[in-house]
Amino acid sequence: MFVIATHGPDQPNHAALPFVALKGAIESGEFPGEPPEIFLMQEATYLAHRATDLSQIKAVGLPTIDEVVSFLRGHDLRVIVCTPCAAARGIGEEDLVEYARMGGAGDMARGAKTHSATLTF
Repeated sequence: MFVIATHGPDQPNHAALPFVALKGAIESGEFPGEPPEIFLMQEATYLAHRATDLSQIKAVGLPTIDEVVSFLRGHDLRVIVCTPCAAARGIGEEDLVEYARMGGAGDMARGAKTHSATLTF
């Protein structure tokens, strides 16, 4: 499953849902062999910043993003951060967590094309 996320730490309920959706997709067994992939845009770019404490961000009644990311990393999570969105927020490649990389519109298009389902949040 491929997810495009746009909400960041300032909206924890919205920020957590893309990660929770990926976890649920894996647990459902509907996407065998398809690694979870998320494309972070706009304010969601902060979710891949080393200084962001994902253990403090969660939707009401759900686990923290940190907990969900730990699960997803065990299933080959791929995190792509929109380069222009990150640059506009002062985030560089060196600021990203080790499991994220910068990317662009081509990566987003590839993700939507190569995955069996795409969700946007």
